[in-house]
Amino acid sequence: MLRSAPLLRALVLAVLALCRGASPAAPQDAPEGGIPVLAWHRFAERPAPEPGSLTESYAGFEAMLAFLQGEGFRSVFPEQARPGAGRQVILTFDDGPEESLRAAAMLERHGFRGIFFVIPGRTREDGAGYLTPAEAERLARAGHRVAAHGYDHRSMAGSREEVAASVGRSRRELGQKTAGLASPLDFAFPFGHYTPEVARTLGASFRFLHTVNPGYWDGRSALLPRMLVMSGVDPELYRAYVLGGADYRPRLEPLTPDGAVAGRVAFRLRGDSLPAGVELFAVSADAEGRSYVGHPLGTDLEVRGDTAWVELAAHMRRFYAPERSAIAYALVTREGGGVRYLSPGVQHWVRDPAEESRPGSFSRLVRTAGIVLAAGVLLLAVRAVARGRKPGARPADGR
Repeated sequence: MLRSAPLLRALVLAVLALCRGASPAAPQDAPEGGIPVLAWHRFAERPAPEPGSLTESYAGFEAMLAFLQGEGFRSVFPEQARPGAGRQVILTFDDGPEESLRAAAMLERHGFRGIFFVIPGRTREDGAGYLTPAEAERLARAGHRVAAHGYDHRSMAGSREEVAASVGRSRRELGQKTAGLASPLDFAFPFGHYTPEVARTLGASFRFLHTVNPGYWDGRSALLPRMLVMSGVDPELYRAYVLGGADYRPRLEPLTPDGAVAGRVAFRLRGDSLPAGVELFAVSADAEGRSYVGHPLGTDLEVRGDTAWVELAAHMRRFYAPERSAIAYALVTREGGGVRYLSPGVQHWVRDPAEESRPGSFSRLVRTAGIVLAAGVLLLAVRAVARGRKPGARPADGR
């Protein structure tokens, strides 16, 4: 019935969205270009050897800044961004480590300014590896933006205390620690985690909510995607990303609420059809520990009329570790050897994060039992092979 009734299908999706506690977004015209947003964390003299580390070398950072300057980019804050109005980029920095001061000085030499998301609960006089209040104030006075990154950097999807502190204390304390210069506009989710309810709550206090979802910002959504700069990822991916903003024309509009628990997600299709070879492209590390790789959706993608359905839970079982419950991703295809974004970046959960956060939760116990069972089966198999017979085979004499 849904195949022949697009209006009824849209109504069903709206009801589902309301049942999840989030109003579905009204259909919008596709943006004409997008704003690239980059995010860094820590810095060191040498690049981190392990893939997926969020520590960038100063040399690598300098190379990216020189590239942006050479390509004619100017750094903007979100309220200044205008898709299609020249080359713009938003530069962000998370956690507020002490090396942020050196990174800020490097930005300034290239004529850039950034948004530094600090953790208010760790911004203290003793520093302890993080910016002190005086140093955070110095950044703000130099033209950078200082904003909150949670309160004590706990996942907001499973911690009501972190949500309450972020709304009630982060802005107030950060304002006190920076002589009133902290930004009241921007907020970055710790770990990039949120739910529709968390986004609504924070959206009532902050205008721009920064995620870790891959992709471009359309200049109007409250949720901003950000590409995390990390080791093990080819720097060319980031260069191609910032250069590709002008060509951003998403073909898919999310229908399933962003941040929702959903094993199956829906997108509204703009146009008649999708290109072949659609992939799910995620910052979330796959089973091999790789970020920013695309895995083909294949039969996990089905188009019915103007709706594309993705079997997200099934796809994650194939390509991601069983303990992963959230994924930040975009749907993409390959074009000219690069990544072409077909959808905005979104985050979805395949298990309820509130349930996941409970130490004695049933789902956690079930997964633990499954891991123990799998380990036991593997041990029995190893012993059987060592004895010279196939696992589960009966001895030749019938015993």
